[in-house]
Amino acid sequence: MTRVYRPWLLHLFESRGWKVGPELARGIEDGERWLTETLEHLLGLTFEQQRRGPLEIFQEAMRFPTAVLADLGVETVERDAAAVTAIPGDVFDLAPASSAALGEDVWRAHLAWGAAKAAAMRHR
Repeated sequence: MTRVYRPWLLHLFESRGWKVGPELARGIEDGERWLTETLEHLLGLTFEQQRRGPLEIFQEAMRFPTAVLADLGVETVERDAAAVTAIPGDVFDLAPASSAALGEDVWRAHLAWGAAKAAAMRHR
């Protein structure tokens, strides 16, 4: 998931006509660093100790570029009620709704993690 963070954001920004200046580049780097550290920590825990999933952490990592966009005065994006309820702080609609949006490799890895967690929890 960490390898798709930057490309995901750069694609979104380009599609919306948002230029990536130094401030936004730092926000992406900060989010990427936090995502890497947090996922490494999560995956170092037993399944029983894991309270969040990789996609949820990926979505939370959007707070770094979100803060920069807000500081730059970028206008927020209109979202549907379900998206607002699911991820209230994602005012620029940066977070993917599913791991499938991040590509087949990420989706398959997320499914494998979920299946392994379900199997481990079933046997406890």
